[in-house]
Amino acid sequence: MTPQRQFQGLCIAASITFAGCATYPQQSVAPQIELPNTWNAAATIEGAPEAWLKDLNSPDLEVLIEEALVNNPNLQRTAAQFDQSIAEARIAGADQLPSAGLGLNGTRQKISTFGPSNTGGVRFDNYDLALNLSWELDLWGQLRDRSSAALAQVEASEAELRGARLSLAANVAKSWFNYIEAQEQLYLSQKTAEADQANLQTIEQRFKRGLSEGLELRQMRTQTAFADADITTRRRALDQATRSLEVLIGRYPKSELITKSTLPPLPKNIPAGLPADLLSRRPDLIAAERRLAAAEKELNASRKDRLPKISLTTSAGTSSQEFNNLLDSDFSAWKLGANLTQPIFQGGRINANIDRSQAILEQSIAQYRSTALQAFLEVETTLAAERFLQDQQRQLLIAEQEAAEAEALAWQRYREGTADFVNVLNSQRSAASARSRLIALRNLLLQNRIDLYLALGGPFENAS
Repeated sequence: MTPQRQFQGLCIAASITFAGCATYPQQSVAPQIELPNTWNAAATIEGAPEAWLKDLNSPDLEVLIEEALVNNPNLQRTAAQFDQSIAEARIAGADQLPSAGLGLNGTRQKISTFGPSNTGGVRFDNYDLALNLSWELDLWGQLRDRSSAALAQVEASEAELRGARLSLAANVAKSWFNYIEAQEQLYLSQKTAEADQANLQTIEQRFKRGLSEGLELRQMRTQTAFADADITTRRRALDQATRSLEVLIGRYPKSELITKSTLPPLPKNIPAGLPADLLSRRPDLIAAERRLAAAEKELNASRKDRLPKISLTTSAGTSSQEFNNLLDSDFSAWKLGANLTQPIFQGGRINANIDRSQAILEQSIAQYRSTALQAFLEVETTLAAERFLQDQQRQLLIAEQEAAEAEALAWQRYREGTADFVNVLNSQRSAASARSRLIALRNLLLQNRIDLYLALGGPFENAS
C-alpha cells in the first residue's frame, strides 16, 4: 500500500470516527486452538522475519518486486477493494449525522364554484422554498454499531491489501528463482552437450583407428543427440519461466527479460518467532479477526431493530403565492416535528435478520479458526521441509562429487582398455543428473524459505 493511500485511509477513518462517534471494535477472542510454546518443527529458533528481501541478497529481484507492486493488475484490484471499503465506511458513518436538503416546490390549483352566477372557478398558485433537516437519534447505539462494523471492514481490507503485497513479493521472488534455475539448467545442458560432442570426436577417432567398435560410436551419437534434445527442453522451460515472470510484474509476456544472475546462498537464520505471534502478524489472520469483530457489531445492531426509534424533522424557508416573494423574509415559514416508531409486526423480518447476522458471526468464527490452523500448518510444514531439504542437499553434494570422480575414472579406464563404454555412458548420465538435481534443490531451498517468510507474515521491505 502506498503512503498516499494509507494516509488517505487513515484520514477518512478518523473523520468517520470523530464525526459519527464510532469506535473500532475491540479485538476478538482468539480461536480455540491449543498453541505450543515453540514450533514443533524447530524448537530452538528465535526472532521475527525482518526485511527478508534483503536477506536474499538479490538487487535485481528488488527492482522487479518494486515494478510488480506498481503494475500488477491483481494488486491494483485489491487496492480498489480497499478504496471500496473506505467508501462504505463513510456511508455507514453518514447515517449518524443529520441530513439536509434544499427544496423548491411550485403548485397550481383550480377550484370550481357553483352558484347563482358561475365564475368559472378560482385558481391558486403557491411556491415554497425550504431547507429540510432530518436526524435519527441513535439512542441505543445501533448506528454506531454499524459504523463500527464498517470501520472493522476497512481494517480487514487494509490487512488484505498488505497480505496481497506480501504474497505478490513472494511470488515474484519464487518466479525469479525459477527463472534463474532455468538459466542454470540450460547452461548445464549446453556444457554437457559440448562435453558429449568432444567425447564423440574422440570415439570417432578411435573408431577410425580400429580402437573402438561401431556399437560404441552409435551409443555416443545417441548420447549426443539426447544432450542436444535436452538443450531444447531447457530452452522451452526458460521461455515459460520468463513469460510467467513478465506477466507477474505487469509486463506483456514477450520473453525479452534478459539478465544474468545466479541462485543466491540460502540465508542462515530462520526467523520463526513464536506460534502466538502469528495472530498479530499475519495479514490474513488480522483480516479474519477484523471481519469477526465486524460480524459481532452487526449482530448487536440487528438485535436493536426491536427497539423504538426516534427521528426529528424540521423545515424552514418561505412560502408565497408569488414566485418573486420567495426570497422575502416576510413570507417565512417553518415547522418542527418528532417521530416515534415501535416495530410491532413485520412478518418475521427482524428475527430473520437477527438469525442471519448470527449465522454470519458463526461463519466468521469458523473462518477465523480455519485461517489460523492453515497458518500454523504452513509454518510447521515449511520449517520441517527446510530440515529435510538441507539433509537432501548434503547427500546430493556427496553424490555430485562422487559422480564427477566416477566419470573421470570411467573415461581413464576406457582409454586404458580396462573398462567398457557402457560404464562411461552410465557415469556421464549420473554426473549430469547429480549436477542438475543439485541446482533444482538449491532452488527448492530458496522456494521453501520464501514460503516460510510468507507463512510467518513478515514484512519484505527494510525496517526503515
